[in-house]
Amino acid sequence: MNLKEIRLDVSELEPPQPLVLAVQAMQKLEEGESLLFIHRMYPCKLEEQIQKFGLCFEIIKDEENYFEMRIQRC
Repeated sequence: MNLKEIRLDVSELEPPQPLVLAVQAMQKLEEGESLLFIHRMYPCKLEEQIQKFGLCFEIIKDEENYFEMRIQRC
């Protein structure tokens, strides 16, 4: 299945904005869509929020100063 990818680059934002924007985007996530979350570090508090929404995630890249995570419905 091809998912429609919604890109959310929060790499230039300061806390708590990345988490706030990710939660807002996850609330709007529909079947057939995935959220590509881009940040400069691993978002430790985001995992808890993903679980609350009953979503799944995979880490795509985790390098120094660059991080990508794909979030979607399980």
